[in-house]
Amino acid sequence: MRRIWPGSILSYSQYGHLKIPKELKCKCPHCSKNAQFNLKADSHANRIGMFSKGNCSECKSLTSFVIMLSHLNEATNDEVKVYIYDHKMPFEQVENEAKIPGDLVRVYRSALNAHQLQDPFATAVLTKRVFESVMKSFLGEKAKGQALSTQVESLSKHLDLTKPLVTLSQLIRPDSHFHQILELDRDLDEDMATLMIELLDGIIEYLYILPSKIELTHDKIQQKLS
Repeated sequence: MRRIWPGSILSYSQYGHLKIPKELKCKCPHCSKNAQFNLKADSHANRIGMFSKGNCSECKSLTSFVIMLSHLNEATNDEVKVYIYDHKMPFEQVENEAKIPGDLVRVYRSALNAHQLQDPFATAVLTKRVFESVMKSFLGEKAKGQALSTQVESLSKHLDLTKPLVTLSQLIRPDSHFHQILELDRDLDEDMATLMIELLDGIIEYLYILPSKIELTHDKIQQKLS
């Protein structure tokens, strides 16, 4: 997910008491050109946010956007936060992440290829295989014979989901050099400034974007099935 900053939003439409981006300009994840997107409001929304889609003015490819609403207060004039789903980023990150097993990378690549070839049945089969591969990488032999839902439920017992927050707390503890930088008591260069933005991106994605995306996608799947 990549944040679209307010300066790149060209126009808005009204959504209740909120102004929702209608037209924006950003780098297309498909053709990599700076292009305009006219967003099509999605009727499906909840307190967390909403999905929207728009076609690239250059290559005409359809791209998904997430509009975050959970941080807003009706009594304020806060602007909505918009993120573009960069289809190129996830696989590059998966492929370059040494901790991810090779078989998981391969089956995930196959799932992406099946989707790009517009083969929904193959996509469904490979999606299940990706789930199974993820569970196997954490649960090992314990995953055998268990329903997939049971495996997912037990995942939290084998994966420390709080570790990133513990790592962050250690980084910004009062006696740390990084805390001195935040308090302007220590010099920093442009490389450190870039790393700070990367850290912010990771925190925001971990705490807000990923949970919201899973919940929104869950709701859309439920709506599609009903």
